[in-house]
Amino acid sequence: MNIPRILSSISLLLLFVSGISLAAPAAYRIDMAISRDGSLIGKPAIVAEADAEAEIRDENPLKPDEGFRILVTVSPLDAEQGGKESLKLKLTFFGRLKGNWVQRAERSVTTLSGQFVSLSFPAKPPETDGKTYDLVVAINRAEAAALAPK
Repeated sequence: MNIPRILSSISLLLLFVSGISLAAPAAYRIDMAISRDGSLIGKPAIVAEADAEAEIRDENPLKPDEGFRILVTVSPLDAEQGGKESLKLKLTFFGRLKGNWVQRAERSVTTLSGQFVSLSFPAKPPETDGKTYDLVVAINRAEAAALAPK
């Protein structure tokens, strides 16, 4: 039995396994321009891991029937076009009714990194007095370090 050879093999195996666990997941910067009834109300940006749900929320406790909540997930697809990554964008949009979140719609679209996607979320029953929200979304690959807590 060759102890130095066994220890060397174990060391190489540990380096290989630790290299796998240190590999950072893909991260995406999601930029949005949000309009309510035709007026721009914000330009939030978030960074999220691939296939992980991220949330953007706007609410005012003094106005319980205003505000919105957006759940967003970005998933990379295998295809590329012209050097741009193909992505699946899933958005779930919520409005407010009597202080409670009401899901308006869930949309999924396929897009390319850096390309702008426009989506509209009008009010629907029971939220009949709600506002129409329009979103313009662009997604780009982000540094995985942007996900690290600061």
